[in-house]
Amino acid sequence: MVQLSSWRVIALKGIPYVSHIDMDAFFASIEQAANPTLKGKPIAVTGIGKRHSVVTSASYEAKRLGVKSGMAFFEALKLCPDLIAVGVQSKKYGYISKEIMKMMTSVSPRVMVASVDEAYIDLSFHTKLEESINRFISFKRDLKERFGITASVGISVNPIISKIASDYSKPNGFVVVKDGMEREFLNEIPVKDVPGIGKHTLIKLESMGYKMTGELLEGLEKSPMDLYTMFGNAFMGFLQSLTKNRFSKKEFFKEERPKSVGHSMTLSGDINDFDLIVRVTNFLSARVIYRLGRYKMESSGVSLFLRYADRSSKALSKRLNFTISSIKDMTEITPWLISSIWNGTAVRAIGISCWALSEKKNQRQLSLFEKERELLETVLEIERKFGEYSIFPGNILFLPEIRKLEKPSDLHYQGFCRREVSC
Repeated sequence: MVQLSSWRVIALKGIPYVSHIDMDAFFASIEQAANPTLKGKPIAVTGIGKRHSVVTSASYEAKRLGVKSGMAFFEALKLCPDLIAVGVQSKKYGYISKEIMKMMTSVSPRVMVASVDEAYIDLSFHTKLEESINRFISFKRDLKERFGITASVGISVNPIISKIASDYSKPNGFVVVKDGMEREFLNEIPVKDVPGIGKHTLIKLESMGYKMTGELLEGLEKSPMDLYTMFGNAFMGFLQSLTKNRFSKKEFFKEERPKSVGHSMTLSGDINDFDLIVRVTNFLSARVIYRLGRYKMESSGVSLFLRYADRSSKALSKRLNFTISSIKDMTEITPWLISSIWNGTAVRAIGISCWALSEKKNQRQLSLFEKERELLETVLEIERKFGEYSIFPGNILFLPEIRKLEKPSDLHYQGFCRREVSC
């Protein structure tokens, strides 16, 4: 949550609106702004090793030709032979993201960061909708002048509808759904564009004849039992949340700890040696533990994901009867997890995450030089002083069957947290 102390809450009734703001092709747009020769050209921000790297972000020139985030780079090249690969620069994106989130407080002091490139903003600090719109116009202008990128904004009284609205007219969109006009707006939205409806659910909905969101909401009113029988209680609650024109802002904007923490890596070359797979997994596990330490949390659930060279994948999730809170815990578990699902063939991507999180018990603050100080606490202290990723397990710096890495930041990996957003 981003707060700005210079704002003063005025004892007047604020507007009931909430906005969702989403950067347009964030990483790719940053690279195009930084390098004028890339403007107007199809580019893909991706990791090292074009053969196995994944498209992290694609410019709109590439998107128009079918290139999507998460697509293998070699597949993207088939769709767009002129596609230009640009290496991931995570620190740069992280810095710009933090600066943009600070800029958002010029619109409202209450900003809930949803991810590196999107956020929800409480507009109840304004007494007129026009006032908040003018603030957003200024924000979008400042964003373009300072970083050379654009963002799309959606405003409504329902945060889910605001998110749909921000995606409605990308790039550089600005959509306002006035109070009372939500149903009319949703009538125009295909079911596939509603966040929270996955691929398998979409197939079932289309088989039942639901293609537009308005049709689905009409089905909720006329034949709710059919939908309940097919999808269950959670889905019914989700649909009902689309019809709400009021929600608890106190609950929605309250700061929550993540539901899960994980890291994944797409390798620059296939590896089929068990020891190497364990070493890479332990590196990712260390990053997970470092982040759990920052949240002062521990885990009693762990998941491992392997993607093979033939693009097939295997995953395993285990609920544990003990908690994980140290690198030692993870390094004892990872070999067993890997041996449980590895089929002996070459691996191209690895991911590991911890879930079933709880507050860490028996926390004790120790001096940096106390002998009893846990290694994790020392690592966190170093990262606080010198920045995230300033310390790495040494055995990841040289993987002979891949290639020597000049520095840890050359590694292409992603960290992620999961936070449930609902109203």
